[in-house]
Amino acid sequence: MASDPETGFPALYRAADRGAIVGQRRLLTATGVRLTALVFAAIFGSFTLSAGRVDAAALVAAAALATALVTEVYLLTVRPDRQWYEARAAAESAKTLAWRYLVGGAPFGRTAEDDDADMDLLLHQRFSEIIRGIRGFAPVPPMEEESQVTVMMRETRALSLEERKQHYMTGRINEQRAWYCAKASYHECRASRWSIALASLEAAGLIAAILNADQIIDLDLPGIAGAVAAAGIAWLQTRQHQQLATSYSIAALELADIVSRVEWPRTESEWAHFVDESEEAIAREHMLWWGSRS
Repeated sequence: MASDPETGFPALYRAADRGAIVGQRRLLTATGVRLTALVFAAIFGSFTLSAGRVDAAALVAAAALATALVTEVYLLTVRPDRQWYEARAAAESAKTLAWRYLVGGAPFGRTAEDDDADMDLLLHQRFSEIIRGIRGFAPVPPMEEESQVTVMMRETRALSLEERKQHYMTGRINEQRAWYCAKASYHECRASRWSIALASLEAAGLIAAILNADQIIDLDLPGIAGAVAAAGIAWLQTRQHQQLATSYSIAALELADIVSRVEWPRTESEWAHFVDESEEAIAREHMLWWGSRS
């Protein structure tokens, strides 16, 4: 996206970001298939559907269980969750280093004797540390024209202090805060919907159990309701809507406080410290996310 400053970010960030997106997609797809298959197995295992000498319902249940088993083996061997978490950690680490470098934040602060070669070397060393820590995925090698220190990064770093302030507030703080607010609202809404749905399902299972006890119906609806509810809970544990809503809300509030102090730094050293504090606040949210996933 040409208007997005992230197009000029380091090759490591872009490779890790792509890896995280792929890993997340694979994890959620595989988990969804597995849970859906288990629900189908519970449904078709609760009744008999004769087709000649064969119980068609039992065959469908067996196929669903086989699908769940294959998917479980895939999740345990390929570990898309590990790819997602490690790639996202690498991407966010590379991103915060890039922002520190391009706006003159610590440890890449601008001084009168600023030596771009030294700062470039330090940035490459930090990127190398991130790469050495990667175990669960292989970043796609960058194209020849891609670089760890891009033209956009050098041009932004060369701007005046006021220009870099504006660039940082617009492209990093405000954009990140808007992202946190939107995600907090999204996950809060999803958590509420899932809570209502699961409560309704449990109530339906209770009613079905009473009807079964009175022999009004002859179908294991309570078992089906229980299987669907268990699948819903497992899905919620994967998505962690409530936990994410809370952590994103806290991060947004922290960034709001940072915005109120943006005019305080008057010198390069004060600005470098301010950027350091800002990036640490953003990193805390990511560490909470990483800890909950691990």
